Amino acid sequence: MTYATDDSVKFVGHLDLARAWERAIRRARLPLAYSQGFHPQPRIQFAAALPVGTTGSAEVMDIYLTEDVAAEMVLLRLAAALPRGILAAAAEEAPLEWPSLQSQLRGAAYHVEVETDQTPAAFTVVLEHFMVRTEAWRERRRGQEMSRYDLRPLVQALEYRSPCERGQAFVVRMRSEPGATGRADELVAELGFEKAPRRICRTRLLFAADSVPPGADG
Repeated sequence: MTYATDDSVKFVGHLDLARAWERAIRRARLPLAYSQGFHPQPRIQFAAALPVGTTGSAEVMDIYLTEDVAAEMVLLRLAAALPRGILAAAAEEAPLEWPSLQSQLRGAAYHVEVETDQTPAAFTVVLEHFMVRTEAWRERRRGQEMSRYDLRPLVQALEYRSPCERGQAFVVRMRSEPGATGRADELVAELGFEKAPRRICRTRLLFAADSVPPGADG
């Protein structure tokens, strides 16, 4: 399943988003599969959680059903069942033996708009200065603890895009693997715009089988 989210749900956490999907699938009367055991869980697997404050235009997830249902029928039923702000864009049947989406995830592309008075030339220099750096150490909270990590190797490509209503826009491609996941909001902070209003949209998830064409946004 490929789906999109808009600004109305960008502050909804991942767990609440997963619950919204489960409720919508049940309302759509789709035969959702559940895990075995004392506490059965719906067999819904997201390729990657969306960070709070981020929208997604091409998010990917697996939904396991206990009966065959045509992809077109899945989309038709979900269209009437999903809450406002979540759009089911495409569906296709996948072989059960395929590896999990999470195990194949390698990166993500983002489109970012930042409020700033800088000119395009000055803003481009900010991006270029980051890319020539050899390291960019930051801290990230994990539970009750803070961990230190180097953001620079997680940024694979960074390009200025254009002026926008908020100020300036750029695109970035970041690594997204277990133990090494880049986040666009942390890059915005490192660029010096931590407190500036921004809009961040994850435009594409990149998997092991993908061949990434030129351009930071994949």
